[in-house]
Amino acid sequence: MPDNLTQLAADHARLHGWDDLTAFIADDRTWTFAEVYAGAARVAGGYRAAGLNRGDRVLLALPDSVEMVWCLLGAWQAGIVAIPVNVQMSQDDLTRDIRTAEPALIVADPETAGWLDDAGLAPVTGAERLAAAEPETEFAEGGDHPSHAMFTSGTTGAPKLCFYLHSNFEPSMLSTEGVGTVAFSVSRMYFSGGLFSSAMATMCTGQTSVLSRPRATPAAALELIRRYDVATLFGQPSFYARLLLEPGHAETLGKLRGAMCAGEVLSARLREKLLPVFGDRLLNLYGATEVGGYAAGRPADYTDVSAVGPVFPGRSARVVLDGQEVAAGTHGELQFLAPFATRGVARGSLGPDQVTNTWWPTGDLGSIDAQGVIHVYGRLDDVEVIGGQNVVPGEVERLLESHPKVREAAVSAVRREVGDTTLRAYVVATSGGDEALSAELLALTREQLSWYKVPQDVVWLDALPRNANGKVLRRQLRTAGGQ
Repeated sequence: MPDNLTQLAADHARLHGWDDLTAFIADDRTWTFAEVYAGAARVAGGYRAAGLNRGDRVLLALPDSVEMVWCLLGAWQAGIVAIPVNVQMSQDDLTRDIRTAEPALIVADPETAGWLDDAGLAPVTGAERLAAAEPETEFAEGGDHPSHAMFTSGTTGAPKLCFYLHSNFEPSMLSTEGVGTVAFSVSRMYFSGGLFSSAMATMCTGQTSVLSRPRATPAAALELIRRYDVATLFGQPSFYARLLLEPGHAETLGKLRGAMCAGEVLSARLREKLLPVFGDRLLNLYGATEVGGYAAGRPADYTDVSAVGPVFPGRSARVVLDGQEVAAGTHGELQFLAPFATRGVARGSLGPDQVTNTWWPTGDLGSIDAQGVIHVYGRLDDVEVIGGQNVVPGEVERLLESHPKVREAAVSAVRREVGDTTLRAYVVATSGGDEALSAELLALTREQLSWYKVPQDVVWLDALPRNANGKVLRRQLRTAGGQ
């Protein structure tokens, strides 16, 4: 079996006769598997013509498109490390990521290429120019050489690079179960979940993936689902929340065979809204950039809103408190026994930093019940200390979101002028907030929560601050409304 990812995927497609099947729908046309691998071979040749060598890093500042797929697979074929990035970041943020990646080449779309050329951070080219080269006929050695690197979300500090090796791929993921299924991911390919649910899932299972060059709005996503008869949808919970506000969403979403959500905790309020639409077709996924997916479950199967589901077959999990594994049902830090874990590095030139067969600390507060179901309550570094007591924000947030006039909520500790620390609630109302609703919410928390879990005040926001992956930016949240 070949150890180069692109060769492995191409052989899989040929073995099952997929050459003439549609792999991607993009820019109002279809692309077969044969066309995708031919484009990848030309781009691999383009990398060689540009002077890149095995192990060099190429930064892909491209939207989700067939060109992005070519550049990714072409990099793997040539033994070059692909680093997808979010092209809709600010120039300052993209400059930061380029300096972190230290690429030998940047592949950019025309809208981004102009200022990158002027910035002089690295040589810049376009995917079309690379794809005009003579195709590469050989496949570089894969194995323990790096294939690509993904940036962490940056919610707890500056984003770092997590490197993956060709050998990290599990051949057991190859199947034919996706043939005949049209899928769409609103998570972009610079995000590990988006890369897997679109490009990787297509290569591994034979599904057809719809790619949207512009970031899909909820209205655009529904239109793509209707136009291409999409059967499975992948996205963050926050995107599903916005979908539910679109006219005609129920009929369109009701035709899906499956809806998968990942990237952030599925709130109790959103779970309550999604279940009538999807029922047992809704799947909640849990994992991390550093270790991949680890657990999944159907919310319809559980009454407890914190339940995710069991770990994947062949995986192990535990909960640790004060350095010791604890019994079922006890809260602590979730840890997974990872075949490999990729630790983020501050500079691309540092290369892969991986550990194998290690208990990986997720940084999440959770528990495992007697049936082996993973429960997730939030980030450990989000835990606030009020009056000497630990407060898990998720418990307070779920209660606030149970109010019919609340769309979403978050809480954090605030140092008050008098010197004490209390909670503040940041709330997005369904139709605007006012003093009366603030009073209702505070009364609700006083009725059902211990005194130290009760917010002192409410700040009304139009939306919670989130990063490009949909995760709440709690550091930014704490600056809202002053101190």
